[in-house]
Amino acid sequence: MTRFLTLLLALLVFAGPVSAQAPLPVAATSADAAVAQALDQKIESLSVSDMAVGDALADIGRQTGLRISADEPSLELLPWGAQTRLAKVTVSHASLREILPQVLAPLGMTYDIRDGGVFVFATDPLKRMNRRANWDDLKLLQRCNETQFSPETFRNFKLQFRITSKVDAANMLEHQLSRSGRGSVAEMLEVATGALGWVWFPNGDAVVIRTQQAQIANRLARRISARYANMPLARVLLDLSEKAETQFVLEPGMMLKLPQSTVQSYSLLLQSASIRQALELICAETGLKYEIEREVVRIGLSDALQEGGKRAAGRSSPYVGKIVVPGADGGYSLEFLIRADELPPDILESRDQMIEEIIQKMRKDISPSTPMSSPDAPDQ
Repeated sequence: MTRFLTLLLALLVFAGPVSAQAPLPVAATSADAAVAQALDQKIESLSVSDMAVGDALADIGRQTGLRISADEPSLELLPWGAQTRLAKVTVSHASLREILPQVLAPLGMTYDIRDGGVFVFATDPLKRMNRRANWDDLKLLQRCNETQFSPETFRNFKLQFRITSKVDAANMLEHQLSRSGRGSVAEMLEVATGALGWVWFPNGDAVVIRTQQAQIANRLARRISARYANMPLARVLLDLSEKAETQFVLEPGMMLKLPQSTVQSYSLLLQSASIRQALELICAETGLKYEIEREVVRIGLSDALQEGGKRAAGRSSPYVGKIVVPGADGGYSLEFLIRADELPPDILESRDQMIEEIIQKMRKDISPSTPMSSPDAPDQ
């Protein structure tokens, strides 16, 4: 299948409504406002030929006086990665606000206004595939965006449910779609699946539907290479969260119950490892655990660590001894307190005998039969 995408754009093309993958709201800054204004300027003539998508977008920006950049991980989701090419883009008497959706929608991409420029990135359905798309995937995605939803038009779409629980998924989706208002097939699927705790994405000739938990598990399967050297553990987890594009929720007070050396300085080297493997390694080394929930990954103390903390907090055995270890140069000493339940039975028995002997000696010393005198007492 061809790796080129040819687009011939003219004013007549843009007479219709904006596609389902319309740009997100513009940020309220003076620089972004200027970009929004520039997007509405009519372009008399513009042409780009046989260029990689990222380069083509940047060239369109140069010709129109705007900075247009593309998210590199998003470009890697295209059929030929960042080398996917636009064979030809020809524009006449149209604005960039009209042009960009027509250029990006067939690629499963959209754009936003950020930091005084235009930023291009993959749409959610494309990112959910967690693999490089093929042209059939993109064709189906564009069809979902362009088809107005109705029960009749939706029957023409092939659905593939990957719902493991024993529910009537098809009936549940149909019911939810009937309550989701109006829009394109893509818009309606987004609303309906979101309400059910599911997600959707194109896969060849079928629309795949699965749970959000399964989607998060799929994101955690992404392979990464990273080196964390003596970094706060929270920063390591935050970076993994960003790489997984999934919120990690940390249990309140969790860091206070871990060794501060681990919390403040943690090191981890990952070479083409999955994010899940990274989490499992962190949990094995720190005593944490993680759980995939409907929309987040929740991280907290493991059961063993919590149980150990409960035993320590609820300990009633008294301290019965102290070990003093002098320093090598005599400048300091270390003291270790010992609880009764930390001693073996024979040592405890010897301890009890020693205590009894000392008690008897104390009783003898303070017995009334023993004369006591006070050298400071005045003479009578």
